Amino acid sequence: MSKFSFIILAAVVALAASQDSNPNGQGGGQGNQQGCSGDDANFVGTQPQNQGKHCAEQSPDNCKFIDESIKACCATCQNRQNETPAPKNNNPLNNNGPKKKKLCFHGSDMVNTKEYGTISMSRLAEVRDAQVLTRNDAGQLEYSSVRYWLHAQPNLSAKFFTLRTESGHRLAISGEHLIYETDCQGNGGQAIYAKKVQVGRCLYVNQDGKLVESRVVEKGQEKLNGIYSPITTTGSIVVNDVLASCYNYYENESLQKFVYQFVIGFQDMLANWLPSSIYQAAFNNQNGAFVAVPRLVLNFLQLSNVFVH
Repeated sequence: MSKFSFIILAAVVALAASQDSNPNGQGGGQGNQQGCSGDDANFVGTQPQNQGKHCAEQSPDNCKFIDESIKACCATCQNRQNETPAPKNNNPLNNNGPKKKKLCFHGSDMVNTKEYGTISMSRLAEVRDAQVLTRNDAGQLEYSSVRYWLHAQPNLSAKFFTLRTESGHRLAISGEHLIYETDCQGNGGQAIYAKKVQVGRCLYVNQDGKLVESRVVEKGQEKLNGIYSPITTTGSIVVNDVLASCYNYYENESLQKFVYQFVIGFQDMLANWLPSSIYQAAFNNQNGAFVAVPRLVLNFLQLSNVFVH
């Protein structure tokens, strides 16, 4: 199977997984519940996502997708199917992203926009039409649209690494957000977790409209309120005049960039011909000024994560 075929297949699987509206109460394993004689009182879950759980602790998702739960807890699972599902978390103000990690920038850090000049990250989350300064594939600075938000939570606190360069630039960034570290010799930058940046190595900073290397002279940590994580079309963003990646799910920028850019193109294509109900189920994470990362993308990342680790 070619890489492109695999990606198409993965997208279809992820899209199917994102369809969690189920008006008829039909889910995976329902057929196994026919003739149910009650829960197994001695059941204790053994699968990783179900470890140590009894029937009374089974979630609706467990009842849909975990075989041992479906078989041993059929009465509970039948009740779960009849429950009204909790509202989906479509508001990026409450979107914690993959594995609930707080991977982000601080709300007071600044970005340069084409339409509004220099504004804070928190303000950027309020304006739908802003294009922000990023780096394109040719290594040049250009303005790019913000397509999604993984986080936009002004009241949530997180631990940030603070990086200061000899040029006076300073950035607050979470430890597992990717940033470009270089050897200060002009040999290109590698996207690594911010927590791994070493004093004495270099970051890219914006000076007079050009990206130049500047040595890290100080690295610290502090806890701050307000976490923000935009995803741009190019996959990078200049924050406080320091170049950083938009990605943060795992330490492989190329794969994440491929996934996001594929899904962005895939979404734009689907918008033109997919039935509205299916399109909305996969890409309905819009709330006011925000557009959260679609569940399709998060499902896709979780699927690809199997092949990364």
